[in-house]
Amino acid sequence: MRLSEGGHVVGIILARGGSKRIPLKNIALVSGRPLIAWMIEAARNSRRLERVIVSTDHDNIARIARRWGAEVPFKRPARLATSCPSEWATKHAVRYLERKENYPVLVAVTLQPTSPFCEPRDIDACVDLLLKTDADTVMTVRKIRERPEWMYAVTKDLARKFMHITYGGAAGNSQRLPSLYIPNGAVFATRRRCLMQYGLIIGKRVRVVIVPDERSLDIDEPLDLIVANVLARRMSAEKAAR
Repeated sequence: MRLSEGGHVVGIILARGGSKRIPLKNIALVSGRPLIAWMIEAARNSRRLERVIVSTDHDNIARIARRWGAEVPFKRPARLATSCPSEWATKHAVRYLERKENYPVLVAVTLQPTSPFCEPRDIDACVDLLLKTDADTVMTVRKIRERPEWMYAVTKDLARKFMHITYGGAAGNSQRLPSLYIPNGAVFATRRRCLMQYGLIIGKRVRVVIVPDERSLDIDEPLDLIVANVLARRMSAEKAAR
């Protein structure tokens, strides 16, 4: 669907080959499926995304992405194959579509394959809210449990409070503290002008879609893969029982 503003809504899944903690993390198996396949399926079932593009530098990731139904119209250049900011890779994908395919983009939706339990409704909610408001970015977030008021920075053997708040009283009771949210890493819907003019995925005007913990798992450590497989089995069993 091309929007009246003169562009399209495109999902861009960022999946480079390098990963220090989990080699080729983006194609590690979760419940028998490559990790990237979970996000591809969610993106393809989105009502709002017209195309689902995978940006990768790795041939095997590209092959698997195509097998699961995503487009891989280019190979990510070497300068973007390291731990570069996500903005650079998303911006490169948009430039490719506009310059090589003459395909105007209005909203770039950056998607992370490390969020296997993201659902189509999470993607659509971000895009819908972006288009209805003046936001530069709408992203998925989860409510935090680890309070910054309770955190310490450790230098050598000395711990110092990260925030200058006295521990105890209201600061010691989580129920009396304001709710805080953190990006869960799954979805960032960004207006083209914010991405291309300012080089930002998360602009100045930000709105959020709050996603529950069970859909917010982000695969970063080997332990996360174990948790993901347990959750996937549980979800499959619950679905079969309905």
